[in-house]
Amino acid sequence: MLNKGLFLGLALCTALGANAQKRLQLDVNIKGLPEGDRVYLWAPLPQVTDSAFVKNGHFSFDVDMSRGGTTYILQVGSSGDPNQGVVLYLEAGKMNITGKGPYFKDAVYTGSPFVADWTDIDKNVMPQLTAAGTKKEALEAKLGTAVSLGDQEAATAIQKEISQMMTPALNTCVEWVNKHPNAGAGSFLINAYLSQYMSRDEMKDLLTKLGPDARNTFTIKRMTTQSFGGENMLGLMNKMAPGIKLSDNNGKTVSLEDFKGKYVLVDFWASWCKPCRESLPALVNVYNKYKDKGFTILSVSLDDKKEKWAQAIAEEKLTWPQVSDLKGGASPIATEYGVMAIPATFLVDPNGKIIALGATGERLDQKLAELIK
Repeated sequence: MLNKGLFLGLALCTALGANAQKRLQLDVNIKGLPEGDRVYLWAPLPQVTDSAFVKNGHFSFDVDMSRGGTTYILQVGSSGDPNQGVVLYLEAGKMNITGKGPYFKDAVYTGSPFVADWTDIDKNVMPQLTAAGTKKEALEAKLGTAVSLGDQEAATAIQKEISQMMTPALNTCVEWVNKHPNAGAGSFLINAYLSQYMSRDEMKDLLTKLGPDARNTFTIKRMTTQSFGGENMLGLMNKMAPGIKLSDNNGKTVSLEDFKGKYVLVDFWASWCKPCRESLPALVNVYNKYKDKGFTILSVSLDDKKEKWAQAIAEEKLTWPQVSDLKGGASPIATEYGVMAIPATFLVDPNGKIIALGATGERLDQKLAELIK
């Protein structure tokens, strides 16, 4: 139903406290599903998973949705093959999925009103995002080559091309959300795509236009009410950055305070997060450009397995400080920063104050060019 990249990239953090019980009835009938296969319904972070078994092409889930609508991955079997799964926005109500297979190809989705919103996104928005994502991956490969060769001029030009290339698809996302301000399904577009590209003011303007149903999704509640005693997350701007003191990948304790006097990009990521990994060549390029001019990066991993984290650092050839408490989505530091999706970045000034949210790639380069003369 949706592009494969999201299977490894989508990252939602822990739920808020539960309200009154609200449930989802998810019923699936697809011919040809492997008899007896286990099916997983997964909320990516904190990796909350339910499971069922295929019987005569059928399985079902009864899900507590009291925390509000959010994004799930529905996966048949344990291979992780994206062709055997689908990304879904789910909220309280009913969703019926029927089809002839294989797996979710050409499946029909019916049920509560949110299902129609979700299928509209799939039909009218995702094709543009998928096409743009494919072109973006090709450009990111070129960017990685330019960075590895030390060609700063080419890398910067490619970063700019990536940003411009994504603009039409992102505008389609914004248009959909503006036309459906009360649709919870729009929270998927806001989280998975727009949060990576929109400025603080653009995101604030978009969120303030949402209706009550959209605001009460888990995703939007986390974006607007987490951190600093329940302040709007966008209120992190111009606040002192919460302290970070964690072990790096070699066991040495590293603190955010160690970098006082420099501009520091606090970068939340994880080895399994596809968008995080895809954004790294651009981040490496910016780091190399400004590392000797009073700028550094402190990456905080939301991994829970040290070997996977260390492997990703080596594969991506990351040379700036890397820390983690290896608690995954339950990381207290991530909660303190109000992180509800990764990658998430916070630019901290030499005095320890947060001066930009979500800056990466070309936008981070432009911001540092203004700050560092």
